[in-house]
Amino acid sequence: MEYLWILGTALTAYVSGRNVIAWTISAYFFGWVAFALVAFMPKKLDVFKKRAERFSDWAESKAAKNEMGDFNTVDDLFKQLQNN
Repeated sequence: MEYLWILGTALTAYVSGRNVIAWTISAYFFGWVAFALVAFMPKKLDVFKKRAERFSDWAESKAAKNEMGDFNTVDDLFKQLQNN
């Protein structure tokens, strides 16, 4: 059960825009109390927006790499697009 409190606290801290490492350590020592504290604290939406933007940029770059491979000519590009 302790690991569930730690995981829940870490996820809640991430979504709340709080320091994930500090809240995870506090959840290890204090259990459900740390989860309750971070759950009822005000959210830092600007920090969460930055984290979400960084994650979406990372995901888009991964998807772009998978979308198109290397091509040297326009014919290679058209062949690649026809296969997808």
